[in-house]
Order: sequence, then structure tokens, then C-alpha cells
Amino acid sequence: MACHHEIRDRVYKALELLVQTKPLSEIKVIELCKISGVPRSTFYNIFCDIFSVPQIMWDDLMCPTLYKIGDTLTWNDGHRLMFNNLLENKALFTKIYWESDYNSILEYGYRGASDAVKKNVEKRKNHVWTDEELVELDYAIRALASLTTKWGRDGMVVPVEKIVKIFYDHVPPFLRTLCDN
Repeated sequence: MACHHEIRDRVYKALELLVQTKPLSEIKVIELCKISGVPRSTFYNIFCDIFSVPQIMWDDLMCPTLYKIGDTLTWNDGHRLMFNNLLENKALFTKIYWESDYNSILEYGYRGASDAVKKNVEKRKNHVWTDEELVELDYAIRALASLTTKWGRDGMVVPVEKIVKIFYDHVPPFLRTLCDN
């Protein structure tokens, strides 16, 4: 029997193929299972629905990158690694970024990034966020999630170093300081 990681990879590859022909919201679990060769019962042991597939893949890609900003990675290093990971999965994410509801990668990535940065800085620096800082964090992460979505929708053609610089230049300096030191 295939291990958990191998099953997820087969589902991810099948989803990449399917999103080339139709939006995520039109893909059925049964067709994803057929193409991946993963039984539906096994699929539902790992994923809760079709929308959770790119979300779990996102978490797999972000755990060693974006979700480490403010902990073991600086603002720039975490984003550089994040964009390189997304670029390696360009065929899937350039299509997934067109989804725009609550289940979208834009919304999911925003929630995950905001939570990770907030918790990492609290833990590593024993930082207590002020209300003003939380507002700025929220708006900065929301804006950066939108920029990431634009980058994906535009085909990921802006070089990684350029997009990392844009991210650096468009975040409040206090946030970079909290994440980098």
C-alpha cells in the first residue's frame, strides 16, 4: 500500500492535469480519484473535499517556507522559498489562483500566513501585539496575498527576486524588524 505522502502526490498530480481543462469548482472527487488511481475511501481519509486538495498542498509547500517567517526564516528568505515552491508547481497554481471564493488559495493563504507570522513572532520574541500592529499585520498580509494571487494569475513571469523585493518594500518596517531579528 502506498504511503500517505505518495497518495497525496498522486492526487496533486491528477489535480494539476484536471485544472488545465476546467475550474477547480467543476472537478468532482470521483474523477480526481479515477485519474490518480486513489480509491475514494482513501481520498476521504486524507482530504475532506475537492477544495482541501490545493489547501493541503499549500500547507505542504508553506510549512518549510512562508509559515517559518518570524521563526527560523527572515521575511525575504521565507518569501523567496515560498515563491520558488509555487514556481515549481506553476501548472497547478496558475490555474488555482483563478478561484475566488472562501475556499480559494488567496483566502486560505492569507489566513495561514497571518496566523503563522503572528504566532511565530509571539513565540520567538515574546511579543505582545498592539491593536494597531494587528491592524497593520492584517492589511499587510491581505495585500501580499492579493499580490501573490496576481503573480499566479499573470503566469508567474515576474522573477522571484523581483517579487521578493516588492514584498519587502510593501510591508510596514516594524513587521520586517519583528520577523528578521
